[in-house]
Amino acid sequence: MASTAKTADKPSTDPEAPKDLVQSVARALNIVDVVAASKEPMRAQSIASAVNLHIATTSHLLATLVHAGYLERNERTYKLAAGKILDLSSRVEEDWRPSPLALSLLQMVVEATGESAYLSAWQGRTVTVVAVEEGSHAVRVADLRVGVSGDIHARASGKALLAFGPESQLERVRSVDGELGRRTEHTITTLPEFLADLELTRSRGYALDHQEYVLGVCGMAVPIFEGSQRPRTALSITVPLHRFTNEEYFQRCLDALMEARRLDNEEGNSTQA
Repeated sequence: MASTAKTADKPSTDPEAPKDLVQSVARALNIVDVVAASKEPMRAQSIASAVNLHIATTSHLLATLVHAGYLERNERTYKLAAGKILDLSSRVEEDWRPSPLALSLLQMVVEATGESAYLSAWQGRTVTVVAVEEGSHAVRVADLRVGVSGDIHARASGKALLAFGPESQLERVRSVDGELGRRTEHTITTLPEFLADLELTRSRGYALDHQEYVLGVCGMAVPIFEGSQRPRTALSITVPLHRFTNEEYFQRCLDALMEARRLDNEEGNSTQA
């Protein structure tokens, strides 16, 4: 009798998982994430291997997700169900949508610099890109798009929000072993060095990312308060290294961001008057 390779259903080893975690739900959501990340429809066996589950368990979960409308099945392959995802997206869009002021400042910076610009905000315990405006220059960071989050310490937007936000937010970047995640060889990975960088950010009024998120690309960001005591969003631009190191061009980009911050402060003062 031919033997069939089986993948063991291993329990979760996540130390942060709650004690009342419903494992089947966690597994199903993991499958949705795996299928969403794939550029092509996936077969059940490939999904089972990716989530480290037995093929029988995976098949039951896939059938459930198809029935619930989160996945579509076409013969032997699975993909995200566009209707369900678009419906969910429309329901949360209002919470993610930046204010008219923030969007106008975003557009102003793009027109002044030609670089792609981004608005980012706190979503849960992480910083998420909530708006993108394409620049006229060809270079753009593919990793930065609406919905991208994480690596707060390596992104200028994350630094801007942390530097001007409450100290309690720093808990979101602390790690068990004291090391911060390394994105590139330039990423700040020790907490003391990162805290010093945040202090520098506060003193000069803007945050910088020196190839810390993506090699060959640098970021600049300012906090946008909109009349609040804490920043609601961070406005950032990404600049290729060869333009970032050009002093005249760097100043041009910085001037645009600082003008956005000045207008934000002006608008905040008029609102409070």
